[in-house]
Amino acid sequence: MAYYIEPTGNDTRGLYEFFAYTNTVSDGIMFPIIMLVIWIIMFIATKRYSVSRAWTMASFFSFILSVPLMVMGMLAPKFMYLIILLLAVGVVWMKLED
Repeated sequence: MAYYIEPTGNDTRGLYEFFAYTNTVSDGIMFPIIMLVIWIIMFIATKRYSVSRAWTMASFFSFILSVPLMVMGMLAPKFMYLIILLLAVGVVWMKLED
């Protein structure tokens, strides 16, 4: 049986509190998984262009979403740095391809 912290009235007061609660219960892995899923969806959606452009676009979109999440404390900085690294790889890959 899974043991987790049961939500109180304060944990479900608003959207921020609810997301903070779910992130706490999942040991801080909820938003990195959401960012991974968003990255995959964006990569597949922009695949009609070259692979390097799809990679860069997915990484850029994930970066834009990860900045406010990190500022709010919902995403660990190491995951945002990983997204920045993916974006840098995509930019260099696009530059080398042209």
